[in-house]
Amino acid sequence: MKKLTFGMVGGGQGAFIGEIHRRGVLLNDLAEMKAGCFSRSYDKSLKTAEAWSIAPERVYRTYQEMAEAEAGREDGIDFVIIVTPNVSHYEIAKCFMEHDIHVMCDKPLAMTTEQAEELQTIAKEREIQFGMTY
Repeated sequence: MKKLTFGMVGGGQGAFIGEIHRRGVLLNDLAEMKAGCFSRSYDKSLKTAEAWSIAPERVYRTYQEMAEAEAGREDGIDFVIIVTPNVSHYEIAKCFMEHDIHVMCDKPLAMTTEQAEELQTIAKEREIQFGMTY
């Protein structure tokens, strides 16, 4: 069986929840982390990538850059894990979904019902798998 590949937005070194998600997804050895934008600080993202054996060319300065680049790669990620501050979940999820990348998002999904409904519409229209963790 082919391993799924994933990236992470947020959750860099020193971030409690990022390490929890990373370890959780790796438990059954069915997925492999390949990319990330782990921090607003590119230097911190690079240090996290080095510690987690992520190739430097798959470390991104912004989530927008990551979504666009990974969507354009033949070996791009299958899904992204979002572990950023709550107020940013909607915009990051929307960006990846608009690039046809599946999403696993830490709670909360969004800050308003309208945002959540918009994400639901995009997921249905693009046949995107969207999961939430609690």
